[in-house]
Amino acid sequence: MGNFQIKNGVAIIPEGIKMIPENAFENCKELTRVVIPEGVTNIGSHVFDGCSALTSITIPNSVTKIGGYAFTYCTALTEITIPEGVESIGEDAFSHCSALTSITISNSVTKIGGHAFSYCSALKEITIPKGVKSIGEYAFCHCSALTEITIHEGMTKIGERAFSLCTELTSITIPNSVTEIGDYAFTDCSALTSITITNSVTEIGGAAFTGCSALTSITIPNSVKRIGKWAFNGCSALTSIVVVEGNPTYDSRENCNAIIETTSNTLLVGCSKTTIPEGVTKIGGCAFKGRSALTSITIPNSVTSLGNDAFHACSALTEITLPNSMTYISGLFAGCSALKEITIPESVTEIGENAFSHCSALTSITIPNSVKRIEKWAFNECSALTSITIPNSVTSLGEYVFRNCFALTEIVIPENVTELGGKTFECTSALKSIVVAEGNPKYDSRENCNAIIETATNTLLVGCSQTTIPESVTGIEGGAFLGSTLKEITIPNSVKRIGNYAFKWCFALKTIAIPKGVKSIGYEAFCECKNLTTVTLPAGVNKIDDHAFWWCNKLKTIYVPAKKTEYYMNRLPKQLQWKIVEME
Repeated sequence: MGNFQIKNGVAIIPEGIKMIPENAFENCKELTRVVIPEGVTNIGSHVFDGCSALTSITIPNSVTKIGGYAFTYCTALTEITIPEGVESIGEDAFSHCSALTSITISNSVTKIGGHAFSYCSALKEITIPKGVKSIGEYAFCHCSALTEITIHEGMTKIGERAFSLCTELTSITIPNSVTEIGDYAFTDCSALTSITITNSVTEIGGAAFTGCSALTSITIPNSVKRIGKWAFNGCSALTSIVVVEGNPTYDSRENCNAIIETTSNTLLVGCSKTTIPEGVTKIGGCAFKGRSALTSITIPNSVTSLGNDAFHACSALTEITLPNSMTYISGLFAGCSALKEITIPESVTEIGENAFSHCSALTSITIPNSVKRIEKWAFNECSALTSITIPNSVTSLGEYVFRNCFALTEIVIPENVTELGGKTFECTSALKSIVVAEGNPKYDSRENCNAIIETATNTLLVGCSQTTIPESVTGIEGGAFLGSTLKEITIPNSVKRIGNYAFKWCFALKTIAIPKGVKSIGYEAFCECKNLTTVTLPAGVNKIDDHAFWWCNKLKTIYVPAKKTEYYMNRLPKQLQWKIVEME
């Protein structure tokens, strides 16, 4: 600490110095009070950083600069006055001062640095004086008790995440001097019900109001020239959107309750009361995302394109009419958990990634003959879907397309499907019937086996609770029976390989006999088969992954041929070796 001392909890700062050097009192836990003498002009960085017992600080008018992290983590400090003379407050200067309830900032301050008051979780109100031109990024982020902000004329920019996660903030008025609202500026201000954007604002940053779930209305003045991506995502209570007439870039034509980019006719932001006008050609990505009060919507035939996640997590949406102009659906309705049925128009040729993922109430869907590809995760977690007809036009099914469709009981793979992604039917536990149409050049379900077999390799790709594995099968693909309710299965001698996760989560399976042809058992092949009690191994399995029988808690006995105990002691993990029993 050099010339600086602490006596009876009070900082002793020599007269005549101009600057308190950085780290001078850093982490001095016994420091409770500081009086900075007149004449000091600069409080260096980290000077009082971590002084967790500091309750009182007096800053003289001679100070012009407060350095970065100067008072960060002064967790007992309850109030602070920034006097006339101070021009700048450095980054993180008062961050994590969690007991700070009162801040007075003088008119001399022109700059508030990034994170300056972030995590001041007891701060309830703040007045930004007229001298401040910009608020740095994250300046008041996580001020979770902040209910009132007064911003005087003079400020031109509200920085990135400046007030994000101020979860008690209910209203704010942007003064006429502000031209730019930064990215994420008010993200997750979940109590914010109203905001007044004045006619000086030209730019609203990306995700500026994302997660403002109590915001009911928004008016875009005619000065705004740019609205960033996801500016109003997750504003679930939004019922009124108005663009002031005369705006050269955006409009809300026909009182549609939406923001439309005029030149491209793209609807960028919608709400639960939106009516999509004829003439709109595109619905932008995330336009209605998180509008949990939206129950129905009609998309006019003028719309030819819908952006990713356009209706993502519209959890009350029960009815939607799609136009005949659409050719591609991707991620549009993921998380629409009330949607029960949907008809895809004949114009659609591709159902894209995550198109209807987590539509947990969806029981029926009609796929037209125009569709050629269904991409990965398209119907993932459609847990109420009992049946689906895949038309003969489809040539490709992506990975995890029907993952966790727990109610799906039957599936028919048409003859034109020549591309099947991995784990397409993972955890379809109710599946009882699998048929591959005759004439398919790549896959078959020979001998009415209730499975999908890759013809050229004789590999069983997908099985179900009613599968009978034909003698010609040589391999069981990874995840083939994952999550199946099968109670028993006979693996023929022709099988040489059991892949990773092949029978994982087959909870009803009690016994399994590995035939003599098998040479390898993959990673977690029988993992968490919770009721599996006995395993029978043949003479010559070369490789058994250490996790092949992981979490098979009821497994009591592993039968091996006579004189093969040592052989399997070298191939099974230690926790299974004591369960080995030689057969007579």
